[in-house]
Amino acid sequence: MVIDDGNEPSLKRKLLVGGLLAAVGAVVGASAARAALTANLPWEDAAAVILSAALIGMAVISGVVMAIRPATVPKGCGTLQVAVLLAAGLMFLAPVFATRWAGPQIVFAGIALVLIGQTVANLMLWRQADEMLRRIMSETAVLTFWIVQTALFLYAAAERLGLINGLSACGMISILMAVYLFSSCVAAARRGIH
Repeated sequence: MVIDDGNEPSLKRKLLVGGLLAAVGAVVGASAARAALTANLPWEDAAAVILSAALIGMAVISGVVMAIRPATVPKGCGTLQVAVLLAAGLMFLAPVFATRWAGPQIVFAGIALVLIGQTVANLMLWRQADEMLRRIMSETAVLTFWIVQTALFLYAAAERLGLINGLSACGMISILMAVYLFSSCVAAARRGIH
């Protein structure tokens, strides 16, 4: 994340950086989608792989920004934010692929431990954040809640009426995380973080 500090970069630089980030995102997204499709994964697993790639990609980009331009990183962001993003990416990826190397109980225990660590990191992030970042986090939560609540209400009614088939919990959490990422981008953009 980059804060708008009043030193507005040139339009040429904005376009160059935006194009570079879009290209990196396109390559990561296309690679994740291709990997998910060539593995013949169910849509829920494919969505988890794509979300995992997005989260890990965001962590890497945040880490690079933190290393190159530490003064532009908002208070409270930084290492904790990178850790939270990496943990979320790993938690989405593990159920899809980790059972190739370990049993389901071990994978679940690992996910539970990572979730505990991520929860602690999130709480630390909240405590260290400035008021603007806390506001962004709050707006993200509220926007996500309202979007998901509305969609879930309509989905539940359609499912009860026999108009659609049920979703798995994995599908639901992937949808929730996608909405959360969208809401986070909207809330951050409203505060001048891009």
